[in-house]
Amino acid sequence: MKYLYIILIFLYSIPVFSQVIKGTVKTTTGLPVASATINVLNSTKATASDRYGAFTLTLSKGNYQLSVSAVGFATQFKTISIRGNETTHLDIQLRTADRQLNEVMVTAERREQEVQNVPAAITVLDARQIKEYRLWDVTNLTALAPNLFTVEHGNSASSNFLNIRGVMGFSNEQAVATYVDGVYQFDYFSAPVQFSDIQSIEILRGPQGTLYGRNAFGGVVNITTRQPGNKPGGYFETTFGNYGQQRYTASLTSPVIAGKLFAGGSFTYNHRGAIYYNEFTKSGFDRREDYSGNFNLRYLPSANWSLALNARVENDNDRGSFPWVGFYDQVLAEPYQVNTNLTNVERRNNFNTSLAANYYGKHFNFTSVSSYIDWHAWYEGKGVDYDFSPLDGFSTAPNQRQHVFSQEIRFSSPSAGQSRLKWVAGAYGFTQNTRMNAPVFFGKDYGLLDPGATDVPFTSTNISRGNNKGFAFFGQATYAITPKLDLTAGIRYDHETRNLNQYSDYVKDPEPAVSTPARDYKASFHAFTPKMVLSYKLQDDMLLYGSYARGFRAGGLNTNVVDPAQVPYEPEHSDNFEIGWKNMLFNNKLKLNFTAFYLKQHNQQISTAMDGVNALILNVGEMHNKGLELEVTALPVKGLQIDWNAGYSHARYTSLLLYDAAANAVVNFKGNRPINTPPLSSMLAAQYTYDFEGSKQPLAAFVRGEYRYLGRYYFDFINGLSQPGYSLLNFKAGISFKNFELNGWMRNAASEKYVAYGSFGSFLLGSPRTYGTTLIAKF
Repeated sequence: MKYLYIILIFLYSIPVFSQVIKGTVKTTTGLPVASATINVLNSTKATASDRYGAFTLTLSKGNYQLSVSAVGFATQFKTISIRGNETTHLDIQLRTADRQLNEVMVTAERREQEVQNVPAAITVLDARQIKEYRLWDVTNLTALAPNLFTVEHGNSASSNFLNIRGVMGFSNEQAVATYVDGVYQFDYFSAPVQFSDIQSIEILRGPQGTLYGRNAFGGVVNITTRQPGNKPGGYFETTFGNYGQQRYTASLTSPVIAGKLFAGGSFTYNHRGAIYYNEFTKSGFDRREDYSGNFNLRYLPSANWSLALNARVENDNDRGSFPWVGFYDQVLAEPYQVNTNLTNVERRNNFNTSLAANYYGKHFNFTSVSSYIDWHAWYEGKGVDYDFSPLDGFSTAPNQRQHVFSQEIRFSSPSAGQSRLKWVAGAYGFTQNTRMNAPVFFGKDYGLLDPGATDVPFTSTNISRGNNKGFAFFGQATYAITPKLDLTAGIRYDHETRNLNQYSDYVKDPEPAVSTPARDYKASFHAFTPKMVLSYKLQDDMLLYGSYARGFRAGGLNTNVVDPAQVPYEPEHSDNFEIGWKNMLFNNKLKLNFTAFYLKQHNQQISTAMDGVNALILNVGEMHNKGLELEVTALPVKGLQIDWNAGYSHARYTSLLLYDAAANAVVNFKGNRPINTPPLSSMLAAQYTYDFEGSKQPLAAFVRGEYRYLGRYYFDFINGLSQPGYSLLNFKAGISFKNFELNGWMRNAASEKYVAYGSFGSFLLGSPRTYGTTLIAKF
């Protein structure tokens, strides 16, 4: 232990010979910009300009990238080099946000970079865009990035089903990894349901396993909450809408000790009345209520160290989850109606906490992220009605709880390094404990659904306890072959072991319970996932790249099978090829990004019933997908911003062995399309803002329209049922005065009726027209 203390003291006290940088931030007409924020990327260094636009920074010798931002101006990045001991003078000009697009910072490669310089397909939504798109939850993300589709499933938590480029998971563990403040969310129940106080959302398309690891098979959704700093501030937001919609958010950040200790927190309460009507009870069905809180504490013990503590809680109460009906025709003929004798009350509690430590040194940087996740999801009473009728048929009420501890450490090249080589290397480990009690209630009317059932009513409960452990080692390096040509290579090794204990109880009142003997299952999986990228800077604002990446998704355990050989199912793998072209044109008034990709997915994990009765997960799919992606953002005239992205996906199975009920045999459905994968997706948004420049106080009005298109997608692997292509229209308009904004909004304005979800005889209609008004007060 004493050696650890010596190392920490050494890191804390490394002498650095520093120089003073003096600069000014001005408008293009030469006026000073007060309160501009100047951040040194990949460091703890930051300052703000005074009322004359002047600022001072102290930096050691090296190369740095600065991010300069101010309210009403486009964020700008500037690269500087500190060579000698003399004072450096720096003059920065900012253009107003209606004259130049923001330059956006991302952490996709585990260091802060300008997104247009990263050779990867990335869509970034900053805090302004999150507000303008009115992003309240994951389902709102559909088509905001090319070839991104979120499955609206019928309850709060399972809206986190994500599909990128035809790659998605068919279990609680997804094929698209979700990260919140650097922490991987192991299960869709642990990922955030409500977006609150979000600083940015990065959507990385294609496998990201080298740096993000476990199950970043189809991509990554990287969510960052607003971090506190030296500037105190906050806001209050309240929304009222139809269907009894109420939403309240309060946020506050403030320095506790100037330059040293900062704190921030936010709280959101959301309530929505019933959209669906239950014919059996003659009342509304799917009421939702949830609240969430987020707390951040940030401490800078020295110029080289930063510590960040985060805690997040969520509570969800769905009174009428899964408002499904049993037939495809019924969901369209009787919209927003159910006929059930159960209330389908689902509850969820979620707690996440993490501690991140960062050291920025002369010779290397160091990061440690420790996290703990605890979530509990359950159903009241007899749970979810699975006969979709007033009959006392059958229902299920799973009760699940999970505890996860994870630890990641990373070393990387120094922020101010002048070497051609940029690198990052690290290790990751986790332990995951799961518990599930899953009773299935067969009621007195079940015999009407299954005439062969003669012993009803009874209850069959599956009880399982699991422990999963894993570790990984990874590294990635980028070498500048020339000032314009970079070569990146990376590799990761993952190893995971799964243990499961399972038994079941049979209860038929008033007889005592009969239990099956407990069975233990175990399986281990491992994989190497390499990555290669070659990128070339055609110009300072034009990047061309090509890449190859191997994708890996861990296997798992089936517990409801007789044949021991079918208990473990194997990992999935994919080979992914991508070329991209990124451009910032016309003085940063036009962003134009183009991507082409080809992927081959092997041993796809698919839930199927090979005998027509008992469903299990098997590796029976081989899928190829090729596609094109386009992202455009433009400022054609003052006050008008246009955003358009489009994705084309040609996904087909080259092999798909499934049970066909009509043939009563296993059939190869080669040539079929994967489920929930529109071949074409597009989002077009336009917003015009008019500033009343003659007014004594800041006053502006805006109007916004959004057009989203999704092509035909299938609900089943045999491609028998589908949703034809459809369009959705959203509108928003409002006025802002000083620190206040009042707007009105409407989603699905044309009241388009479409089937959002379908599977195994359960179907759900997409959300109807909703509208409301929002008031925002900043302070």
